Amino acid sequence: MKHRVRENIVVLFIASVLALNYPLISSADHLLLPLGIPLLYLYIFLVWLVIIVLMALIVERKDLHSDEKAESRDA
Repeated sequence: MKHRVRENIVVLFIASVLALNYPLISSADHLLLPLGIPLLYLYIFLVWLVIIVLMALIVERKDLHSDEKAESRDA
């Protein structure tokens, strides 16, 4: 199971680098102001938020599986 969590973290890292790299960031660099916030800033912070949430989900799921394995060994 540890191997699968590592794979998920690596995939998330690669997706994060691609999402915060030049071609996608330049596509968000327009003078559009949704909610009064520049689109570039909104894009960067939303991508950052998604990365944090996905990382938390990956780590929490690993902890849940670790707890289940420990309980099954104890029983």
